[in-house]
Amino acid sequence: MIFLRVLAVFTLIIAFSAQANVDEGQRAYEVEDYLSAFSLFKEAAQGGDAKGQFFLAECYFNGRGVPQDFSLAVEWYTASAEQQFVQAQERLGNLYLSGKFVSRDVELGAMWFSRAAKQGNMDAALIAGGLYFEGKEIEKNIPKALDIYRLAAEAGNVDAQEIVGYIYFTGLLGEPDFSQALIWYEKAALGNRVYPQYALGWIYQNGNGVTKDLNKSADFYEAAARQGHIGASAAIGFMYSNGEGREKDPAVAFEYFQKAALSGESSVFKPLAWAYYDGNGVSKSATEAFKWFSKAAENGDVESKFLMGYSLLKGLGVPKDPTEGARWLESAADSGHAPAHEILGELYFFGEDGIPVDYVQAAKWYEEPAKSGNAYAQYLMGHIYSEESANMKNLVEAMKWFQLAANQGELKAQSQLAWMYFEGLGTEQDLIEAYVWSNLSATASKGSERKELEELRNYIGSQLSPEDLKRAQQKTRAWRAN
Repeated sequence: MIFLRVLAVFTLIIAFSAQANVDEGQRAYEVEDYLSAFSLFKEAAQGGDAKGQFFLAECYFNGRGVPQDFSLAVEWYTASAEQQFVQAQERLGNLYLSGKFVSRDVELGAMWFSRAAKQGNMDAALIAGGLYFEGKEIEKNIPKALDIYRLAAEAGNVDAQEIVGYIYFTGLLGEPDFSQALIWYEKAALGNRVYPQYALGWIYQNGNGVTKDLNKSADFYEAAARQGHIGASAAIGFMYSNGEGREKDPAVAFEYFQKAALSGESSVFKPLAWAYYDGNGVSKSATEAFKWFSKAAENGDVESKFLMGYSLLKGLGVPKDPTEGARWLESAADSGHAPAHEILGELYFFGEDGIPVDYVQAAKWYEEPAKSGNAYAQYLMGHIYSEESANMKNLVEAMKWFQLAANQGELKAQSQLAWMYFEGLGTEQDLIEAYVWSNLSATASKGSERKELEELRNYIGSQLSPEDLKRAQQKTRAWRAN
């Protein structure tokens, strides 16, 4: 028992002695008495003092009081680092990562930075976290990166707080964890970090991991927008435009849209174009509207392609150019824009400056709206298939389309259908059906057209037996009733 006490006292004396040597060595080093410093550090290091080992390594590394020797420097840095001396751990991390004075070993460098991080060295935490996060030179390990980054984040490092928030926000661990993202992004936002502000705007706008709060969302978006975040400028612009989280203000919305658009944010090209087109928050300008619709169209927006085509076709805010207009309309139609199909069908059916009548093209573009139930398109499809000049004459097909349009009340289709039943064109002659459709179209028409249809109806009626005429009139009343 006495021996153990003596040993403890002796150990304590040695420790105090080593510390005294290190302190004295540092004083000597500061006044450039490197020989004395080296001797004192060496004595402490050989006695197992971690700090002494670190400073001895520094002497070997820098050639202070001893010839420069990188191998011995690394040996003593390692001895110190193994005793958890954080500066030695960081120094080894830098040496192995840089590959200067020692063979480059990123894995080993990451290990020493990680150990330093666990002792509160935030710079080391950011470096080690980054190595595992990026996975460029060592195996990517997001969970490990997160653990290391959190050490710095919990110590208040804003960079680390932002990255931890990002890992949770983007679901790099598997699924997004918006509750955790909210915690860390709010800490980073207090440090005025722009992306966390933007992300918080999105979180509160969508109510992910938190109660939806449009006012808070707008606050964060606006804070990020003031710092130049383009996505935030677009987002707050939409909120002012729609009156969400802010009073509706077209002028402020326009300012944010313009700022975002001029920086290339494609989501605001179309709303900016509409603002100019309608004079909403800015003076009307068909030219500016066309300019921004053009950018939206070039970026793939289907409605903007249609508006571009229509503007060029009609010369709205831009010199009239039917050929270029048709190109844009076809692009919109190919993307499924129904009105573009109708305009193109009309364009090729009637023709335009530089665009000759082309029933083949007209049928191509009218077919989709006709199949979707557009009565006028159905009538024109019938007309195309009934014409000799189109090289598409098919009276059965014409009859089909006229019938569909007539069933929806299209007067011109009804009158054509009456003639076809009367003449037996594309179908067997049916005077009862001819009477029904001529009667329906005649009573709904006006002027000379009505007179002609009445004459046709009356003539057809004269060809019917009293019983057939009665049946035809009953069918007419039944159709109207339905």
